[in-house]
Amino acid sequence: MEKGVVRYILDIVKTVVIAVLISMVLVLVFALIVKATDLSEQTISYVNVGIKIVSVLLGTIFGFKSGGSGGWLKGLISGLLYVLTSFLVFASISGSFSLADLSWVDVLTGAVVGLICGVIAVNVKKKPKNA
Repeated sequence: MEKGVVRYILDIVKTVVIAVLISMVLVLVFALIVKATDLSEQTISYVNVGIKIVSVLLGTIFGFKSGGSGGWLKGLISGLLYVLTSFLVFASISGSFSLADLSWVDVLTGAVVGLICGVIAVNVKKKPKNA
């Protein structure tokens, strides 16, 4: 396999792993908040979407540090794989594997946020270190 293709795939895998780990931490913190307070279902739903968006954003920023090109495609693929992977991880934790729990809104959100964040992440220039 060509070195560029391997780098491309590794960037995507790294992004998805980072995003899922961030989601797990944020969901755990939010679960503690929900346990201590009385939040509505709608509020919980909005926060869950926010957690997904933040996770993909941070995942792409850390995962695409190497820069390069094709940020939109890497981001799109990463966003979609994040949705699938996080669904599988959280479904296995809850013990409930139902495709009805995977909504098209989650898939669309993952794709759009991944695409946008991928473009941003590969175009953010690192600040040069002062010697």
